[in-house]
Amino acid sequence: MNYTDRDINWLSFNERILQEAENAQTPLMERLKFLAIYSSNLEEFYRVRVANHRFAQKYKGDKKNKYGYRPSFVLQQINKIVSLQQERLGKVFYSEILPGLSQKGIHLLTQDFSEADRNLMGRFYDEKLKNNFTLKDITEDSNFKLKNQTVYLYAISESRFYLIELDYKTFGRFINLSSSDKAKRFVQLDDIFRSNAPKFLGEKSALFAIKISRDAELYMDEDLEENIVVKIKKSIKNRETGLPSRLLFDENIPFKYIDFLRKKIDVDMSGLIPGGRYHNFYDFFGFPVSEESLCYKKREKVPCARLDQASNWFAEVKKENLFLSFPYQNYRYVTGFLNKAAMDKEVEEINITLYRVAESSEICMALEKAAKSGKRVVVLDEAQARFDEKSNIYWGERLIKAGAHVKYGIDHLKVHAKIFSIKRKEGESIQTYAYMGTGNFNEKTAEIYGDHALITSESAYTKDVDEVFAFLKDKTHTPKFDSLLVAPFNLRSSVEQLIENEIGYSKEGKIGKMTIKLNSLEDPEMINKIRRAADYGVKIELIVRGICCYHPLSALQEKNIKIVSIVDRFLEHTRVYHFHNNNEPLIYLASADWMTRNLSGRIEVAFPIHHKKTKSFILASLNAQLHDNVNGRLITGTGKSQMVSGSGTLSAQEKMYDLVSENNAQYAV
Repeated sequence: MNYTDRDINWLSFNERILQEAENAQTPLMERLKFLAIYSSNLEEFYRVRVANHRFAQKYKGDKKNKYGYRPSFVLQQINKIVSLQQERLGKVFYSEILPGLSQKGIHLLTQDFSEADRNLMGRFYDEKLKNNFTLKDITEDSNFKLKNQTVYLYAISESRFYLIELDYKTFGRFINLSSSDKAKRFVQLDDIFRSNAPKFLGEKSALFAIKISRDAELYMDEDLEENIVVKIKKSIKNRETGLPSRLLFDENIPFKYIDFLRKKIDVDMSGLIPGGRYHNFYDFFGFPVSEESLCYKKREKVPCARLDQASNWFAEVKKENLFLSFPYQNYRYVTGFLNKAAMDKEVEEINITLYRVAESSEICMALEKAAKSGKRVVVLDEAQARFDEKSNIYWGERLIKAGAHVKYGIDHLKVHAKIFSIKRKEGESIQTYAYMGTGNFNEKTAEIYGDHALITSESAYTKDVDEVFAFLKDKTHTPKFDSLLVAPFNLRSSVEQLIENEIGYSKEGKIGKMTIKLNSLEDPEMINKIRRAADYGVKIELIVRGICCYHPLSALQEKNIKIVSIVDRFLEHTRVYHFHNNNEPLIYLASADWMTRNLSGRIEVAFPIHHKKTKSFILASLNAQLHDNVNGRLITGTGKSQMVSGSGTLSAQEKMYDLVSENNAQYAV
């Protein structure tokens, strides 16, 4: 095969998350969070990607995908890999993390309950649960539905079969049995039911955790004459009853019992996924322990001295462009800029693209404030951002009520660019200020996602940003770009030409080199371009956090292409395209990964960095990431990973604090 299947390879990325949970050098509570991240990732993977393969297998004839793999083969490999990873998850959880927490006086009890513990669990049941749950007999019932992503206890007693829905929202998942603050003792709600089963099922009973994950795709009828918001609202409801993508069950349950349930809810054998005693490990994001000694050391945000000391932020940006790096710097500089625009009497218009926003979005509140004050606010709200559809529609409708002009996407193009523009009257003219970033307008994720942003008033940038918004407002407009690379217009072709330029330099005996940082490398055409460059001697360094469908097809490709992946406390999210360009480096920051959907099916923006100091900063950060021997993994030709070697210890994310701090005082771009 010429390519690694994207979903099989994605499991390698999630394995790197699991490795951080297995890493004894990672603080205990952070190891628990990595298990939660692994579990959350896997849940979405089954609801989206596995469901997609099941749909293709069932309704499209099990045809080969663009990588050359049949859905049946991919599903088989996924189940095999996930089963092995789940064994590792159970091992690290029970053999390392729980004992480690116990040594620190934090006890999450799983099976060895003392008599005192059982008495407390009995009291909780009698006082809180006894009259507040339903024991549903399904022995002869074939009409029941399992709720999506809900954990149930599947109970067997005297040849009768029952379901108990675990209501974590009402009662909590982790129940505190502690009588003092000295030693903390927790049990899970599941075990309170298990311990008290004789009270409602009799002595001869057994309870096993199960959970179903359903297809999360939005299947919308394109022929319906309804607006996109109505279609999405209907489709979101259908997610709760979508086709099952997996039935996760306690591996200790006798097969005949799980087979009985499988047939009742119409899950095929390939959808049975054995798991442990407990499900939804992502609930450990909310584990009620926050001892600082068990978490990553907190670091102060690097201040942006220029804005902190400026009385007029617009004047400061007009004087010199502003470059920001998150989460090393505070996202309040972005929300603050929009808030100042909302309150500034000279600001007449704000245009913005929204892909994923926080539930209590300060960004949207600033836009709402601006609209209510009479400013023209134009919002390109991507209503089809998966799992954020409901939130995006909520904010879209709220902004419409405030007087904003809201548009939900552009036909078949998702709007994934992260840009805004502000039109401000200054003297007799209108000055445009533009923001271009690599991350979403989401102050919550900005605390854990590594991203960069540029705020500028330079016409070379603002004219092109205006062109993007002109197209978003009116799709009949034909945009022209002098500086920005914008998908689906000139991004792919421009990057391909930049790669060809490096090939040309290499042919001439000069240095041909490129360093590309992405979340995912998936597009076959771009992979072939990279291979072609390597075969001509171009040295290629790739920093790919997640999916990487490339593998070498020649000795020169194996020699000339190096791939590193970093998994650390922050999610590496920045996309950087660096071309050596005969020692005149060209650097672009972008919202786009090299996936077919990004390059051909979305509105994406890549923006050039011109200032030498900022170029040096970005090159230094790339160099640190390539040589990170603490959390960096070298991806081999087979897709496996091994830790990056090197003398001393270098953590790229720790180095980033130093780089941002060193440059901040006189930071200019």
